[in-house]
Amino acid sequence: MAEPVLVTGFEPFGVHTTNISGDVALSLSGKSVRDHTIEAMVLPVDEKGSKIVSDLVKNRKFAAIIHIGLAENAECPRIEIIAKDELDFRIPDNSGRQIRNSKITGKGELSATINPDDWDIERMIDSPKVSTDAGEFLCNETLYRTLNALEDETPCFFLHLPKTQSDAHGLVLECIDRMLRPPCLDVGAGAIIRDGKFLAARRAPSEKHAGWWEFPGGKFEEGEGAAECLVREIKEELELDVEVGQSIGTWIFDHGDVVVRLHVMVCNIISGEMTLHVHDKVQWCVGPDEVDWLGPDREIAEAISAR
Repeated sequence: MAEPVLVTGFEPFGVHTTNISGDVALSLSGKSVRDHTIEAMVLPVDEKGSKIVSDLVKNRKFAAIIHIGLAENAECPRIEIIAKDELDFRIPDNSGRQIRNSKITGKGELSATINPDDWDIERMIDSPKVSTDAGEFLCNETLYRTLNALEDETPCFFLHLPKTQSDAHGLVLECIDRMLRPPCLDVGAGAIIRDGKFLAARRAPSEKHAGWWEFPGGKFEEGEGAAECLVREIKEELELDVEVGQSIGTWIFDHGDVVVRLHVMVCNIISGEMTLHVHDKVQWCVGPDEVDWLGPDREIAEAISAR
């Protein structure tokens, strides 16, 4: 049976009569993401609450852990990737504890066990931002104690929510999905441009994703960047020598069994006669709607057309 995902929120604190984090956590209880069931927990805002999960992970294994808390002055959600070894409470917690200028362990800061570079954050719900300052209150303390207790790379981080948000529920589900999906595979995609048109290539019947159109390219080999990858892959696939120019952008796409990060760059033909090896047809396009694109390639075609 798949390991569960743990989602925690907090009780109201200070002058607040509600706490969006606890409400969102409870709303997700029992839901499933990538075949992993969510377990929800609302933590008390005190020292005991900060230690509940760190004590729990000593005896239980989770597929992922996401702590949620309220950031009362934030304008957008914040993905906290650093837990500071610091307690400095501006207000007392719900037990009356108010610690000033103190360390949690003295070991120094800890990093969240996620890779936000793989998350395509700019396309997530409500435009969250990556943050390295989780504060010095219970949110930071709870994240720190959990990370300190984990003995493996279980994905774990803290999500700070503003008081009002259009779809906090959907954002947390997106975060869980990204925590559970495979690491990104870096792939180069060449925008081969000639006479104001760009080249689309159709995957041959013997290839994966047969019949779909794409930009030629392939996955990085060890030590390669996007430019080196494209020079090699386009030579292998099309027998063309190209020079690589400007970057068009980077797109992340989840194919289910693999997640690819497409590094799209302008390519200009230097020499060679086009010969197809992994494609069965090519087409020079002036717009994004001339072929049936694979994955995010239509969006990439739009970006190229806009140039």
